[in-house]
Amino acid sequence: MASNKLKSHKTQTIFLAAVAALIGVFAKLALTGGELLPGIDGAYYWVQVRSVLNDFTLAFDDLPLVFWAQALIALAVGDIPLGVRISDALLPALSAIPIYFMLKKSKFVWLPAAAILVVLLNPIQLFFFTGDFLKNSAAIPVVFFIAWILYNWDNAPKRRSVIYLLLCLALLALAHFGTLLMGLLLVFIWLLFNLRNKSVKFWLTSAGISLGSIAAVLAGLALLVPARFERLIEFVSQPETVFANPAWQMLSGGRTDYPMLFGMITGQLGALALGFWSYKIRKNLNDSQLSLVSASLVSAFLLSSPLIGMEWANRLIAMSFVPLMIAAMIIWLASEKLAAKITIGVLAVITLTASLAFAFMGVKQSMISTDQYQDLVNFSEEFEVPENSIVVAPHGVEFLVAWHEKTFVLQDSSYEEEDLSSYDSVYYLKSTGGKAGPGGLPDFGNKPPMNGDQPPMNGDKPPVMGDKAPPAGDKPPMMGDKGPVEITGDEVYKNDSYTLLKVR
Repeated sequence: MASNKLKSHKTQTIFLAAVAALIGVFAKLALTGGELLPGIDGAYYWVQVRSVLNDFTLAFDDLPLVFWAQALIALAVGDIPLGVRISDALLPALSAIPIYFMLKKSKFVWLPAAAILVVLLNPIQLFFFTGDFLKNSAAIPVVFFIAWILYNWDNAPKRRSVIYLLLCLALLALAHFGTLLMGLLLVFIWLLFNLRNKSVKFWLTSAGISLGSIAAVLAGLALLVPARFERLIEFVSQPETVFANPAWQMLSGGRTDYPMLFGMITGQLGALALGFWSYKIRKNLNDSQLSLVSASLVSAFLLSSPLIGMEWANRLIAMSFVPLMIAAMIIWLASEKLAAKITIGVLAVITLTASLAFAFMGVKQSMISTDQYQDLVNFSEEFEVPENSIVVAPHGVEFLVAWHEKTFVLQDSSYEEEDLSSYDSVYYLKSTGGKAGPGGLPDFGNKPPMNGDQPPMNGDKPPVMGDKAPPAGDKPPMMGDKGPVEITGDEVYKNDSYTLLKVR
């Protein structure tokens, strides 16, 4: 009887967890039903996936793993935009696997499903990552796998755990740089807490393995994406830039998205509240679990800090819900106090309620209208850009030009910094219709674009930019007081939304 009851409990737990994961997948799919993905950078992924399928390489330097996965999905469904759309929903849902493993021994059959829903329906997942930050969200499941490994550290063979941990870090190193940094931060802080009572020999061995792993990651980054490696070195050598234009200023300046505000508040207050309960239950946790809770809460508090500069805050705040959720799961399992569970339950309810409210508000849309997109398609059908030419265009639009015209493109904010002498012709596509702000994007006042400065690219081939490296990928363009770039030329094409100028 006991065996049958245990089997029934396991079956129900798996079934509910699978249903929760499917709800997360379909919720994401529901947000991406139009021709364009929400946000700015959807076409960037289309171009990269097409390049992988056609040439077995990326259109420009980037970490390749997520694009390879998207290419396999696109190949299976026979359509690149659909494949990217499915990957946007499916890959983040893989977080359900490590979450289930961490919570499967709970006496509540619904607990893994509830945790999966809170993670997959988090406002950051739905209304910040969707369409733009596909690599971020696709890499997050690996961080939950890292948490599962560290949670079981004291009860599993150390050699196997080390191998799994290094494998996860290697996957992150091939998937997304920012999520890799979060994973390394979590492991590093956990290591500091976990080594507090260990011998000097253990300290030295662990330090050697850690430094060797970091060196391998840095070497891989320098090899695969040298521009981002240079940015990391610049970041380390000038750490004061992290706190320039702190994120708290966006609260008074009206320059924040609601998901970011949600992430900042829940990251700060949630870390403090869960920190209180983690101290109360510290005797219920073994060394590794207590170290993981502490590392998760410290990471969540640091990542969601309003003191971080806006140039970095969006991505860091967005990732803070991951360690916060890791800590919440561990505290729930270890705590016998109803008040602790109520605190976590309130956090979960607030998260799901916020997502429901944001869904009705429609907080994230495509950066160009349907009419503007159709005019862009008309442009690609009516005007053929000559070979060895480059088209300068606003951020977001340049990816669509690369997709439809299969030509070299450059974001207009980088125009004055790049040497374009190797191209036979230079064109500038600017917006001339609709309610657009500087550079052809919708007018959001003084708020800068949210997503990354991407390098010039050819639709299917890596660009050649002379001796100067193309601009790096993951850094958000911060316009500050700098006005839009003035580019002049002879008009060679025009429709309701766009004008094409031949600069030379």
